[in-house]
Amino acid sequence: MAVPSSWVQTRHALMLELAALPREGDLLQWQRRLADAIIDAESPPAGVDRAEARWHRHLLRVIADGLVHSLLPEHTIRSLSRHPGKPASLSAQGVDFDFVFEQANGLLSLGLTPIISDLTTLIGVGDIVGLSGDGVVVLECKNRPVPAREATTGRLARQRRRGEQVETYLTASRIDEGDIVRQAYEMSLPTPDWDAVADLLDRCDASPSGTAAYSLGPADTLVAAISDSTPEQFMDVVPKGGEAAHTAIAFYSELIETASYRLMAPSSYPIGGEYRSRLLEGALQLVRLADVGGLAAEFDHDGSVVALVPERSNGRLDLRIDIDGQEFSKFTHQLAEFGLWMPVPLAALRQTLIEFASALLDERASGVELSDSPGLAPGDNFTYMTVYRPD
Repeated sequence: MAVPSSWVQTRHALMLELAALPREGDLLQWQRRLADAIIDAESPPAGVDRAEARWHRHLLRVIADGLVHSLLPEHTIRSLSRHPGKPASLSAQGVDFDFVFEQANGLLSLGLTPIISDLTTLIGVGDIVGLSGDGVVVLECKNRPVPAREATTGRLARQRRRGEQVETYLTASRIDEGDIVRQAYEMSLPTPDWDAVADLLDRCDASPSGTAAYSLGPADTLVAAISDSTPEQFMDVVPKGGEAAHTAIAFYSELIETASYRLMAPSSYPIGGEYRSRLLEGALQLVRLADVGGLAAEFDHDGSVVALVPERSNGRLDLRIDIDGQEFSKFTHQLAEFGLWMPVPLAALRQTLIEFASALLDERASGVELSDSPGLAPGDNFTYMTVYRPD
């Protein structure tokens, strides 16, 4: 049996509605409809392949990721996504899941915007994330009376510890986890030119070949193509030039399966709903071709020669910081690959990393202790709590 056409229609409708939120529509009712679609696919019709049903449920959660990216700061998403797990079965939760929606409605009545965690691939802490202009609250919802004593072992205790650790980290921008100390630093990464991305997709649609290109800089190109364009039509729009030593190709459709707090799936881009739907379904593709050697830089800092050196390690792209030929520190792949997997110019990311490396060197020269680092991000107004049934 083929994939039910109603599933494709459901995803399309939900994506168009999401693109209009919060200006039009009811955000919580939209999440209820998405939840019902996931529940429906947890018991697919006879003859439907289980893998197809699982992929449909995943795509529904990827749609919800677009809501997360539009409402939550990147750093908050990162902290709430540190505990990924197998997607929760919504139908198995029964009335407990209804209780979650009751609490979400309560937050809405108090002026907070609720996000149901289990509907996304990105949030792994709490059942509801509520946000307002004053900050963020994460609720763990327990559809039972308040226990006589707090659990110290088992699943409930682990949930509480995770939530309290996130609260500590986001409030203080620092947490000692025993083997490591995590600290949050401010760094404003380049923002994609979303109007340029939308224009690229417009030109792709208008092109007889179904392809178009957008230059992000020398040896740095984003290509849009419809699903049935040929390799020859694809290459025709790629700028011709000299051979690049470190050319990398990124198929943005891969992020539909592996999106993260920083690397958005193209269906989460703040562009028109039709384009987002076609990117989700694979009818439109975005492909990046870039010479990652463009991240390399060399500059003088207080009489020392500082170099940013791209290097591959375990299939990842890191960016080493050398001082006078000796390794000083390293930007992890999460930063270095941002310039490849998001539609921002490599040159703009390189300049941001140069400025941040200079700030790190200034702190080292001043003898500032890490725990007193002035570069730490300001703390967030973040609260984690558990809600029980009011019996």
